[in-house]
Amino acid sequence: MSSEQSTDSTADGIPAAESEEALDFRSSMIMTQDWNLDVDSGELDDSPATVTDARQTFQNLVRSAIKYDTFKKGEADTVRRIIEHIELVSLKKSAEGFNRVNFSVGVLNCFFICWVLGAYPEHIWLLYLIEAVYFIPRKFYNMWRAKPLNQAFYYLDFCWFTNFFAMAYFAIIVISGIFGFNDDIQNGIREVIFKAALGVFCGVLVCANLALPFVACLFHDVNTMTGLFIHLMPPVVMYTFVWYNDRIVEAWPNLFNLSYLEDGLTYYGGTDSIASCSTAFYFTWWVIYVCFMLGGGGIDLPKKFKPDGSPANPRYDTVFHSTMRDGVCILIGKFFRGRSKADSLTLMETNMFDKIDFCLYMFFHMIASLSAIFLSGYLCFKSIKRTRTLHRL
Repeated sequence: MSSEQSTDSTADGIPAAESEEALDFRSSMIMTQDWNLDVDSGELDDSPATVTDARQTFQNLVRSAIKYDTFKKGEADTVRRIIEHIELVSLKKSAEGFNRVNFSVGVLNCFFICWVLGAYPEHIWLLYLIEAVYFIPRKFYNMWRAKPLNQAFYYLDFCWFTNFFAMAYFAIIVISGIFGFNDDIQNGIREVIFKAALGVFCGVLVCANLALPFVACLFHDVNTMTGLFIHLMPPVVMYTFVWYNDRIVEAWPNLFNLSYLEDGLTYYGGTDSIASCSTAFYFTWWVIYVCFMLGGGGIDLPKKFKPDGSPANPRYDTVFHSTMRDGVCILIGKFFRGRSKADSLTLMETNMFDKIDFCLYMFFHMIASLSAIFLSGYLCFKSIKRTRTLHRL
């Protein structure tokens, strides 16, 4: 490949014309590479005998079933490859910690969070901070070991950025309270941070819980549960600050001053509104991420080929490239770039996305995030405000 975005569908031995079924299979195989698996198929040969034996038994059953079926040869090969890959994923998950102990701990932790939320909502922010200290480094360890590409740069994504900001804020509040510096953190700064968090947590993160397929509850899997944790816990923390601010101030008088909640907040209108503060927070991340991707070379990290066409031997992945491989590249290519599905799949297999792809991705990311802030965030705020007024009556 001599350019950033190749449209030669015969490159690397890929046929010039493929059936729709073959293209769908290629797409599925590309997407399964992003399932946070820490071992590849070759490494299973060194795994415990029970795992390798189970894999061999399953493969024999698949071959036997297909041998006596009425499938055409091409269809049988496709079915066998898909089913064997599914079983390979299952065995990898078992090797990564799918056992009774991990599953039980995951379930108990969910019940514990629910109990603290119901019985002691004034302490849920502290529980969030404590569990984040475990979950986030543990997931980073897995992301660092992820194959075929290191996923450490996933932590630059917006959802991670908001959680790091929230953790840093709570940590500063705690440390300042311990050493008596909290009076130096002016109430105006606290109010701006609270407004920004309210719009982002109740807007972007709430919608992410509803829209993103990888935000799921798999009790045994640290990677998946951490993804759920960073998307679900911040809105829960914000819920307690809005509904139980009196209990929080009573329990932590030296840490929190929430007097601005009693003065009333406005969602729209003015530079000090919730929507304005949340939008400013989002664009702060947006500018940083664009600078990293375009100015810091992030867009080139996972590419398999250099501009001169020689192999690049990539080591690192980004959320942008992962999302594009998850099918977004096909949609952008179809509706905005005039690419065929085969050409988009070639880009997905080589990560050779160009700057136009990235700009389109960031444009739609911006539209989706701002829509969440201005719609979902507002609806949550309006519901809370209306209900609090009824309670006062």
